[in-house]
Amino acid sequence: MPIRFRSERLEARSATPDGSGANVRSVEVRFDPLLGTTSRIAEGVKLQTADAAALQRFQTPDEWCPFCAERIEQVTPRIDPKVSDQPRIRVGETVLFPNLVPYSQHAAVAVFTPRHWLSLREFSPKLIADNLTACIRYIRAVHASDSRARYAAWNVNYLFPSGGSLPHPHAQVFLDPFPTTMMRLQFEAGETYWQENGTNFWEDLAKEERERNERFVWDAGSTAWMTAFAPIGFNEVRAVVRDRETLLQLNDADIAALAAGISRVLLWYSAQGYDSFNASLFSGPLEGAPWYRVNLVMVTRSAMLPYYRSDSMHLERLHWEAAVDRAPETIAAELRNRSYE
Repeated sequence: MPIRFRSERLEARSATPDGSGANVRSVEVRFDPLLGTTSRIAEGVKLQTADAAALQRFQTPDEWCPFCAERIEQVTPRIDPKVSDQPRIRVGETVLFPNLVPYSQHAAVAVFTPRHWLSLREFSPKLIADNLTACIRYIRAVHASDSRARYAAWNVNYLFPSGGSLPHPHAQVFLDPFPTTMMRLQFEAGETYWQENGTNFWEDLAKEERERNERFVWDAGSTAWMTAFAPIGFNEVRAVVRDRETLLQLNDADIAALAAGISRVLLWYSAQGYDSFNASLFSGPLEGAPWYRVNLVMVTRSAMLPYYRSDSMHLERLHWEAAVDRAPETIAAELRNRSYE
């Protein structure tokens, strides 16, 4: 079956408080074209935006921060010598080392910069590209020493609302013998699509979205950028890397295109008043599979406030179904039309 963008609009009716009239609100249920999972665009759902005063205490260097330059060598672990003869991988300002909280067998942390704080506007393409390069070097080294480590992803939790434990900007490498649930679902659904249609879902998606021009944002080198038809988070932006099945296949030009796009999206997030975000760059199994493509997802989270409302509730965490406030088509139009000069 070819790609289908299915949605259903439901009306919720109630009487006014005095009983003299009626209230009519709508919720749109959208079905993900690959996974079949559903998400909701609901009137009245709002995400809190930034407050400059709330950020001040986090912007100055923390005397206990393990990622600041004066402590990073003393307190962070070294890479296993069986994996690399470098105790830590350095690319530009990025420093990568194993994660003391191993969310995967070969988890690593990649600190973007010695600077303790970055606004979203300061995540430059070079900082992001250097970070990605360091992470891919680590993934390559680990996979060469442990062929069972087949599933990899690059991830960012920025600031506490995103699940980050430290404000100092850093990325995390996931590298494991087993995929996460989303990685597995993507891989299995992509294979099914390949078997049924004889084509690659992500390549078809990029072509279809480009032709429709409803959610398509831009092409940059080997990457195609768009908003998600059925979002899994607020202000979700996705990218597909054409002709690349795994993170190990990314070349310098691919990395530069991804980094430039991520930086542009973060500029837009900042302009909308957000300061916290999540990003994941997914890879197929490192030996490669023709039905998979490297793909990125980014979402905003609630801003850093003294008392913030989390943007994850029973729908997201227990039903695995997002409820967001804005249509992806609106977000795509704003991203396309914004000046990034």
